[in-house]
This record gives sequence, C-alpha cells and structure tokens, in this order.
Amino acid sequence: MVRPCERREGLMVAVSHPASDDNERRVAPRTRILKRGKILFNNRYSTFDCTVRNISATGALLTIDPAVPLPKLFEIRIGEDETVRSAKLVYRRDSFAGIHFIDAAEGAGEAGSTDAPTSAGMDELRIHPRPLPAALVACLSWTRS
Repeated sequence: MVRPCERREGLMVAVSHPASDDNERRVAPRTRILKRGKILFNNRYSTFDCTVRNISATGALLTIDPAVPLPKLFEIRIGEDETVRSAKLVYRRDSFAGIHFIDAAEGAGEAGSTDAPTSAGMDELRIHPRPLPAALVACLSWTRS
C-alpha cells in the first residue's frame, strides 16, 4: 500500500491511513512471524522445508523454493510445535505460497480453530490402494503356481 505524504515544517512525513475494506479479502487478522515450517504429504513420507512469513486463524504465507512442486492439499507443521494442520494451496507466486487451513472455522478467529486437524480434508491426502485387475494378476510371474 502506498502511503500518502504531507509536509510538516519542511519535512515529508508519511501519513498512515487504515486500508480500505475493499482491498482486504482476509477474514482473520494476520500476524507477522518468521518460523520454520515443514510441509508433509504422501502419508507424511514426503516433506519440504519452508518459512512461515505471516499467519492467521485461517491461513498463512509461506516462503518456499520455487523449484519445489507443492501439492494442492497437504499438512503443515509450524515451528517446534508437534501440531500438524491440514492445508490447501490458494496461490503460488515465485517463492511465495498462500495457504488456507482446512480445519479453520468459517468465521474469523473463532476459538478452537488452532486445535489439531479434523478428518475433514484428511481423506484426500491418503493413498487408497486398490486391487489389481484379475487379467493383469494372471500375467504376473509370482502369482503362477
């Protein structure tokens, strides 16, 4: 946001004005932090390191290597806390990624939104094995007697 300036006694002074509600789409206030984070996916067998730049009750801004492919749904552990939260990717621009916590309450900053993740979005993160078709199993050498 560009701040307007005004002259006071020969000095240029920045004047702070609250941001208009039209520009702000977040439903919860964000807090600037600089914590280490770990992105977990593929049943927690795959991980990527990231830095959490700011956080709110409903989401966060991450800094991550631009070469790292980020899945649409994943889990994240922030700081030294053992709590893991389910998240989805909202946007990705260069080394920045905006995420939304799946377990976040619909309202802004409601109590209980920082609890452990519910199973609401967890089923999409799991790999569900299915049996091979019978025609393919018949062709496998270890299944022949």
